Amino acid sequence: MIATGSFLAAAALILLLAPLVLTAGRWQVRHPRTALALWFSALFAGIGCAVASAVTALMCCVEVGEVHGTVEGLLLTIAGWLSLGVLAAVIALVSATAEPLADSWREAVGRFAPVAVSREHSDGVTLVWFGSDEPVACAVPSGEPEIFLSTALKEMLSGPQLRAVIEHERAHLRQHHGWAVRIAEINALCLPKRFPAGRALKRATLLLIELIADDAAARRAGAVHLANALATMGRTTADPGLELRADRLTLRRWKKPRSQRGAALARA
Repeated sequence: MIATGSFLAAAALILLLAPLVLTAGRWQVRHPRTALALWFSALFAGIGCAVASAVTALMCCVEVGEVHGTVEGLLLTIAGWLSLGVLAAVIALVSATAEPLADSWREAVGRFAPVAVSREHSDGVTLVWFGSDEPVACAVPSGEPEIFLSTALKEMLSGPQLRAVIEHERAHLRQHHGWAVRIAEINALCLPKRFPAGRALKRATLLLIELIADDAAARRAGAVHLANALATMGRTTADPGLELRADRLTLRRWKKPRSQRGAALARA
C-alpha cells in the first residue's frame, strides 16, 4: 500500500506543480524545444505514476486476499479491479475523443480544398494554393503531407519572405507537431476543468510549437525574412501574436541561413 500511495502522490504532485514550475519566468520563449520536452515529460511521468499506482494496488489486494479471509480478500480484489477499471475508462475516453479531433481537422482542411487554384510539389511536400484575401498558411500532416497557402500571401510577401513562411509550416510537418497538439487536446479533455494542468499544457503546446517552427524556419530561410513576413501578416490581420513573434526573432542573434552558407562556400 505504501508503494501505491507513493505513486499516487507523485502523480498528484506532477499534476499540481508542473504548470507552476514550467510557466515560471520567460525561459520557455528562449528555449521552446526544451520547454516542450519538459511539458510532455511531466505528462508521461504523471501517466506512468497513475498506471503504476493502479497496478500496485491490484497486486497488493491480491496478496492481502490470499492471506486474509474470503470476504475481505474479495472486497479488496474488487477494489483493485475497480482502480484498473477507472484506468480503462480513461483509455476509452482517449480513444473516443481522438477520432472527433481528427474529424474536425479534416473538416477544416476540407474548407480549403474546394477553392484550391494550383498544386506544386516541393521537397516531399505538396503546396496547395487556394484563393483567399486573408493571409493563411496551414500544414496538414497526412500520408501525403500538404501545406495550404492562400493567394493573399503571394501578393503581400516577397519571395524570400514567402519561402520563410513555407519553411515554418514545413517544420511543423517535419517535427510532427500535429501529434503534440492532439495529445495536449486529449489531455485537456480528460482532466477535470478545476485542474489547470490540462489547459496549461494545451496553451503551452500551441505557443511552443509555433516558436520552435519559427526557429527552424529562421535557420533555413533567414530570421529577417521570417520576421518581416510575420510583421506584415500581423499588421494585415491585426494579430498582436504575430508581431510579438517577429520581435522575438529580431532580438536574437542568428547564423546565416543554410542556403546562404552553401552559396558562400560555392563562391569560395
